[in-house]
Amino acid sequence: MASANGIVKLARWMAQERGEISTSLDMENLNSKLLWDAVKSGDAFACEVAERFGYYLGLALANIATTVDPEVFIIGGGMSRAGEIILDYIQRYYVQYTFKACRDARFVLAKLGNDAGIYGSAKLVIEG
Repeated sequence: MASANGIVKLARWMAQERGEISTSLDMENLNSKLLWDAVKSGDAFACEVAERFGYYLGLALANIATTVDPEVFIIGGGMSRAGEIILDYIQRYYVQYTFKACRDARFVLAKLGNDAGIYGSAKLVIEG
């Protein structure tokens, strides 16, 4: 649910569960960029999908924080291309479900986006 493909699957599942939905989204050709663009433009269904996404990821990160107490969560991959908007949805539920001592964890977008793995692999080869 917390990936670019996962949020598309979530949107399609939610649409199928409801049957009739009012949305500007083309569910056949949907991708995460189109979904987040619809959220930014205020599409009600897209915002509901974003809320559900934020709930799932925020709750999961709250559970992780219980164990590792991180200073920062770095959101990367395809989801980071959506921009800062995704952080609001995640943080809302993270703060709700985490321990008070963990609530100060920061959320940032990965600067390398989807290319972080490539850069890390190249570094290992160079230092190898």
